[in-house]
Amino acid sequence: MCKSDVEKSYRICDPCAASKGPRKHTRGRLQLYNVGAPFERIAFDILGPIPRSSDGSNNIVVVMDYFTKWPEAYPIPDEEASTVAQVLVQHWISRFGVLLQLHSDQGRNFNSAISKRLCEILAIDKTRTTALHPESDGMVERLNRTTLNNLSPGIQ
Repeated sequence: MCKSDVEKSYRICDPCAASKGPRKHTRGRLQLYNVGAPFERIAFDILGPIPRSSDGSNNIVVVMDYFTKWPEAYPIPDEEASTVAQVLVQHWISRFGVLLQLHSDQGRNFNSAISKRLCEILAIDKTRTTALHPESDGMVERLNRTTLNNLSPGIQ
């Protein structure tokens, strides 16, 4: 049996093909988010823990607008849902108004009863990334990396 015969029999052998798996990685279809105005849809994430600052903060809430790409970051002392909701209301909504859609990862602080109730009261559509797939919120994940790179020299 020559090399070409072995290759041919391997290709047509169903158990061999099944054990080899698919030839290429299939990817899901990209989803476009149509955003019609500034501050209509924002991405929300928590960066940290980082070394504790003098005011007791060791996490950063990172927020970015999908339309303008406007980034903001707020230091927080913990990752509790009440703290995160307070930051959203006091620092973002009070300045830019109520948004239509809030996008975040599946962290417990973003999917808590407090967060759900806040979104319900303000009629905010809450969307989430795919579990264990931070790339589905690449815009804010890239902002996290940039923020860490800029903070790194000062927080050893």
